[in-house]
This record gives sequence, structure tokens and C-alpha cells, in this order.
Amino acid sequence: MREAALRQGPGMDKNKAMDTKETLIRIVLVALLLYAAVCLALSGRELYAAQAARTRLRQELQAAERENLALDRKLREGLSAGELEALARERLGLVRPGDKIFRFAPAPEA
Repeated sequence: MREAALRQGPGMDKNKAMDTKETLIRIVLVALLLYAAVCLALSGRELYAAQAARTRLRQELQAAERENLALDRKLREGLSAGELEALARERLGLVRPGDKIFRFAPAPEA
């Protein structure tokens, strides 16, 4: 038995060191691959959210453009004084001099 240990000698230590080194390299590579996969998955999720937001914003823009066209057409046709005043109050929050403004506090939480 001692002879077998002597025969293996220092060469066995080199093999063991190489195996340990290769194992560490494999562990590091697997960790890097897992990290890359997680980063890729998170990036894909962010991309999907950004695309959904872009779609929603495009729809809002189209609705605003349609409303703008309708208001522009109405302006070209001409507005009565009452219609113009109603628009100024609704859209711009304007009031006439002498109007009283009432502000209500939010309801207390229970």
C-alpha cells in the first residue's frame, strides 16, 4: 500500500490541483451564465413594460389629436360667447371676476 502511494507521488497532487482548478472555473462559468440569464430575463420584462407603455401613450396621443381636431373645427365654425365661457371654465379652470370659488376639504378617513 505504501508503494502505491509512493508511485503516485507528486504527480497525484498536480492532478488534484488541476481538478480543483477546473471545478472552480466551471463553478464561476455557471455562476456567470446564471447571472447573464437573470439579467436577460429582467431586461425582457422591462422591454415588455416599455412596449406596453408606448402603446398606451400612442392611444392617448391619438385620442388627444382627435379631440384637438374636433375643437379646432369648432373654433373655425365659431363659438358662441356662452360656449367659449363654458370651455374656459371646464378646460382651463378660469373664473369670472366676482365669482365665488368654493373649495371642499377631502373627507376625513375613517
